[in-house]
Amino acid sequence: MSTTLESFFKDVSKTALLTREEEVALSKRIEKGDQRARDRMIRANIRLAISIAKKYQQKGCDLEDLIQESNIGLIKAVNRYDWRRGFKFSTYACWWIKQAVRRHVTSQSTSIKLPSYARSMLWKMKQAKDDYVDEFGSQPTAEELADLLGVSIKTLKNIMQCASSTISLDSPIGYSENSSGGRTLKEVIPDVESQNLEDAIQNKEVANLIRLSLHSLSEREEKVIRLRFGITENPKDHIGYPITQQELASLQGNKRRKSK
Repeated sequence: MSTTLESFFKDVSKTALLTREEEVALSKRIEKGDQRARDRMIRANIRLAISIAKKYQQKGCDLEDLIQESNIGLIKAVNRYDWRRGFKFSTYACWWIKQAVRRHVTSQSTSIKLPSYARSMLWKMKQAKDDYVDEFGSQPTAEELADLLGVSIKTLKNIMQCASSTISLDSPIGYSENSSGGRTLKEVIPDVESQNLEDAIQNKEVANLIRLSLHSLSEREEKVIRLRFGITENPKDHIGYPITQQELASLQGNKRRKSK
């Protein structure tokens, strides 16, 4: 545990817990906009937020991040607590703190960041599966799960697909005896958008040779070759099909003579 966290825990432990009467009194002051009362309510319940955050340490998230998220949930609880309903603040705050921490854990469990609706649905899906297994001893079908969650099969499958595990481009794709572990996925995926300078020059030279060779053929032979290999040139596309003004004038002249 870091020194900063230890210092934070010591400071928190110095804050006295609130009685039920003190919670109500502070809540009344908070309703009137008393910022000092709001701050005291938050400080007095940070230990509760920390205790809930610690329960999720084994989910692959840093404790500091979990405590931060649990504090956010605590602040929301303080802002929305209604003392008139009769229950203790800690009972109300636990729900908000757990929701905040669970959202964070779910968002960190996948490489792709999902919207809050999808993350919430994934969490409900997990809870529904666990409850079903506890009750019946078997996994629910997709239809049963969709019915439990109140969504369509299509929506359920789309959310599950979005949350599926991603594959890293650095993942090895074969076995190698050396220590490097063999080739990775990124090494075998062709880069169709880029081309090195050597290939670009070679392609340009080949295109020029083909263009010169076509000029040596008769009109019929040129047409047959073009049709056979799909060779076409757009005189307006000077990037994809470079053509000089002299060649263009010659082609246009031939076209006018043929039309006569």
